[in-house]
Order: sequence, then C-alpha cells, then structure tokens
Amino acid sequence: MVFLPYETEACGLKEAIIWLGDMGMSNVSIELDYKLVVDGILDKSTNKSEFGKIMSDCKMLFSNYPNFKISFIKQQANFIAHFLARASKLYASYHIFDYISSLPSYIFTILMNEIIGVCSCKKDKNRYNSKKDRHNCL
Repeated sequence: MVFLPYETEACGLKEAIIWLGDMGMSNVSIELDYKLVVDGILDKSTNKSEFGKIMSDCKMLFSNYPNFKISFIKQQANFIAHFLARASKLYASYHIFDYISSLPSYIFTILMNEIIGVCSCKKDKNRYNSKKDRHNCL
C-alpha cells in the first residue's frame, strides 16, 4: 500500500500519541506543520477514506488523553522536526533513542539549542528569516 504524504503524517501522529501514552506522558502539546492533519483532528465530521480512518484512530487516542493538545505550526518554525527527519535517513534500520543522552552528538546539540532557545538566529516569531539563517545557527 502506498500512502499519500498527509496519510504518512497522520500515521506518524498516531504512533506518536501511542508512544507518548506508553511513556506515561500526561500533559503534551503536539505541533504539526501539516495543516490538513491538524484540521482533520479538530474536525468533528467523519471521513470514510484511508485518511479518515487514520484520523478516527487518532481522535479516539486523543480522547484517552484529555491533556494532549494539537496545534498547527508553520514549517519554518518546525526546523528541528525536519532536521530529525533528514538525519533519520542516515540510519539503515529502525532506531529508538530512549534517553536524550543516547542521541548522536550532532542531534543532541541541535535539539538542546531548540529546547533552550540558544540559537542566536531568532529574529522573528518564525524563528528564522531564511534557510541561510537556519544553517548559520547550526
């Protein structure tokens, strides 16, 4: 089966909700840069397509975790997610990093910069003015 990009994003969301729940997280804010998926979660109607089925699964999972919130964030402001997605291509097989300290150093550095806001490139609310600013920040 071939998934469309928004279906793949929705499957990732579903897996993230399950993983966060399994980790015992109770107060979670999930930010996605795929507006169609965020809108699909917030939409109360049902959809019988493959995407609709995945959205129904996600909605059911969200109902189990009332303190899980989802919001849309512009792609420019979601740099770390895109960096991690690109970095994942470096691994030939499935990897789970259970602890932040087990991350490869280049990922750890970027993640910590994102978490504590050390990046000196924060010039506007979207975090970076251009791709060049993002790369200079690293």
